Amino acid sequence: MTYNSSAVSVSIVVFNNADILKNRLDILLPIFKANHISKIFIIDNHSNDETGYILKKFSDNEPLLRIILLGENKGFGYGHNQAIKQADSQYHIVMNLDAVPKQENIIRNMKQYMDEHQDIDLLSPLILFPDGNIQHLTRNEPTVFDLAIRFLGTNCFKQRQKQFIHLNDGYDHEQIIKNATGSFMFLRTSTLKTISGFDERYFLYMEDTDLTKTINLKGKAIFSPKFEVVHEWQRGNHSIGGAKLMISSMVKYFNKWGWRIF
Repeated sequence: MTYNSSAVSVSIVVFNNADILKNRLDILLPIFKANHISKIFIIDNHSNDETGYILKKFSDNEPLLRIILLGENKGFGYGHNQAIKQADSQYHIVMNLDAVPKQENIIRNMKQYMDEHQDIDLLSPLILFPDGNIQHLTRNEPTVFDLAIRFLGTNCFKQRQKQFIHLNDGYDHEQIIKNATGSFMFLRTSTLKTISGFDERYFLYMEDTDLTKTINLKGKAIFSPKFEVVHEWQRGNHSIGGAKLMISSMVKYFNKWGWRIF
């Protein structure tokens, strides 16, 4: 495939987001246009509200939008893969609907950074809460113990949990990242296609961890605090259903990469 060397594409997976969709797109579309995004893929994971209808209305007046309406919800990774297969850009951004680049020219600056560092395949920015506090997402490659104790709350095995999220050394300098967040990933499209995107066996959770590990085996994933993204971090694994999905994904991850207990 011939890639457009000046292009950056974006994919966002949505599901039953009719209540916030217009507001989020009103925020994101001007940012994407200011940063010369070539295509914006929005994938609807078979919503049962008005999400699809709203997307169709937006796409009538937005030539940059590519709407993909799926007939079945097969998960976060599967949804993004439908856009990755169609992408012909040099770089591709995987991001959540509730993530917003903080700096005006962040995407253009990230592209320039990747142009200057051809050995990097994934660039992970500093993720902030809306109040400006840091989300501690510069994580270690997980073990069974590290993931298990996170279900117990932050007061259990405090030192180990601090080490897992690199609390003292993970957010003020550039470094290799072993477990990047899928809320915002700036990726080299050719690398994504080489590894066939996300592993679709994960419905939700751990697919970003898996992708980071796969990329680091073949190339390099980097965290850089020079680039900042605000993310609302609407986590579902605090519910019983979310916890079950997380455990299911954990089992798939360790079955694939080996059961590192501690």
